[in-house]
Amino acid sequence: MAGVVAGGGVLLGHGAALATTGALCASIVDQPAPLGAKARQFLFAIVAATSVTAVAAFAHGSPWLLFPLIAATSAATALTSVYGRRALGIGVAAILALLFGMAAPTPGYALVFAGGGVVYAGLALVIAWAADDRTRKLYLAEAMLAFSRYVSAKAALYDTHARARDALKGLVEAHADLIEKLQAAREMIFTGLGSERRARWAAALIALLDGFETMISSDADIETLRASDHRHLMRRLHALTADLAEDVRMLAMKSVTPAEDASLPGRSAQMTAIQGEIARLASAETPDITAFRATAHKLAQTLEKLRQLADALDVHLAVPAIPKALDLAPFIPPARTGLKVLRAQMTLASPVGRYAVRLTLATVTGYALTLVFPDYVHGGWVLLTTALIMRANYSVTRKRRDDRVIGNLAGCLATALLVRLLPQEALAACVVIAIGTSHAFGQVNYRVTAFAACVSALLQLHFVAPVAQPVLFERMLDTLIGAGLAWGFSYVLPSWEMRNVPRLLRALTAADRTYAVQALLRTPSDQDYRLARMRAHDAAANLSLTVRRLSSEPDLDRRALVALQDLMAANYLLASDLASMRVLFQRRMGELEPATTDALLAETTERVLDAFADAEPPASSLSRNEGTSAAMALKRRLVHIENSTRRVAALGARAMREI
Repeated sequence: MAGVVAGGGVLLGHGAALATTGALCASIVDQPAPLGAKARQFLFAIVAATSVTAVAAFAHGSPWLLFPLIAATSAATALTSVYGRRALGIGVAAILALLFGMAAPTPGYALVFAGGGVVYAGLALVIAWAADDRTRKLYLAEAMLAFSRYVSAKAALYDTHARARDALKGLVEAHADLIEKLQAAREMIFTGLGSERRARWAAALIALLDGFETMISSDADIETLRASDHRHLMRRLHALTADLAEDVRMLAMKSVTPAEDASLPGRSAQMTAIQGEIARLASAETPDITAFRATAHKLAQTLEKLRQLADALDVHLAVPAIPKALDLAPFIPPARTGLKVLRAQMTLASPVGRYAVRLTLATVTGYALTLVFPDYVHGGWVLLTTALIMRANYSVTRKRRDDRVIGNLAGCLATALLVRLLPQEALAACVVIAIGTSHAFGQVNYRVTAFAACVSALLQLHFVAPVAQPVLFERMLDTLIGAGLAWGFSYVLPSWEMRNVPRLLRALTAADRTYAVQALLRTPSDQDYRLARMRAHDAAANLSLTVRRLSSEPDLDRRALVALQDLMAANYLLASDLASMRVLFQRRMGELEPATTDALLAETTERVLDAFADAEPPASSLSRNEGTSAAMALKRRLVHIENSTRRVAALGARAMREI
């Protein structure tokens, strides 16, 4: 953005302010992505925004032209959301271009606008190409930080003073956030592995995923551990996991700091002390001692996986080899493209289609208010506020409404002071800083983003038409009107999150079934197992994030919310049980007789599938107290998996009844 402002100032003089409006719209879609996808996003955004700007400038305030333009732009903005978060930016850019076009002095402004957007896109693509490796590393670091928060939430589960329900709820939420970050990292890191550094980040992400699996497997016996009288062991586990969370956080920070070497402090002394205490208590082989021993082993394996992560990040060591049998492409979800996807939304049965109707009605109403009260309401700002606040679901709209109002009011005051106190050149620098700030906080704190975006947009409007675009009390009123329209029209053809829950529950059950089938194989295909594991975790995270948004919807049945929260907690423990199978086989495969083991696994698979189908199970042979130590450990885990599955199935049926 600074390059556009500086270059425009040299070539166009005061006309540079017009070029920066095009750059501002292009910047909205400037998000980390593979270069090919980023180039396409810029192309679509610049073409859409320039077209809207040209028509709006040509209209010269004519309602006969602006009404259909506003309706079409609003509907298109909503419909493009079906292509994902990145595509939504194209629609927002078009809405912002509409605002600039309505304030433009001449229709020729569209050419300067397009030029600014093209120059911005060119500079952004060059910078993205130069910083591509750095960006991939940052995505890996974000996933590591999310893992650190997950381990920190897990430490709370070992705190015997914490309520188990609250601790498990926090862990499920941290798990959902981690899954989201891991998927974002996969999309960025598993593409274009053409260099040694890119292969290093991919190997590091695989090591992080393996560490996550062993960490989640250590929760399989948490109910037994929390019921144990050996509180001193729980305190040791709590201290170890809390320290491990901080270690991973520091490793993430070191990995993106050029002067630092990625390394993990040794925790072998803590691990040895825990294992020694368990050995001292092992004279009485009680279920809780068995659970402590298994948990300690899984945590020891996690430490080993995280050491592999640190080694993969260490540029002084060779790049770890990615298994040749592992195809990384299926772990990247395909992008939704094509007109067929868009045509499917042209119905009121589609949440996106209903969102398009709501947004169009809200923005058209906002423009109508400007015609009725031309001295008090300014259409462009009302339209922009409405479009930025309203989203396809009520909970996000409500949250953005509050953040946008507070951010915009603060932004109006700040802009008024800047315009009064600073010269024109300094205001141009403020635009650059504000745009950078709004991007930086987009996924972190929308209130800060709203404040910075308000400052940048108002300063741009000030450059385009200083006299016609007052920036204080009028904009505050426009903000409140836009927020009111977005909130009020969210009740028109609403798409409540609860309507999506049955579909998400079915998807979760299907993913759990597939994961269970793979986990209950003695030697599953690594590719098939990893894909099934990823899809099961993704399905659980999708449901968790949806339930989190549910809590802010009006007229919510609290019994349904409680049922869903209980289901997510039970499903998390089932995932832990299934992950434990891979850990058990890695540790004790040589002690298990293959034919007998396969028979037990096949029997359990059948019983697990029956549990998901709510069928009556046949008689089980798992209760027979016979076999080697490894066989008995396997039987205990299989019984636990079946019981966990039946609990999940029962809670899923209960949730369906309550919805």
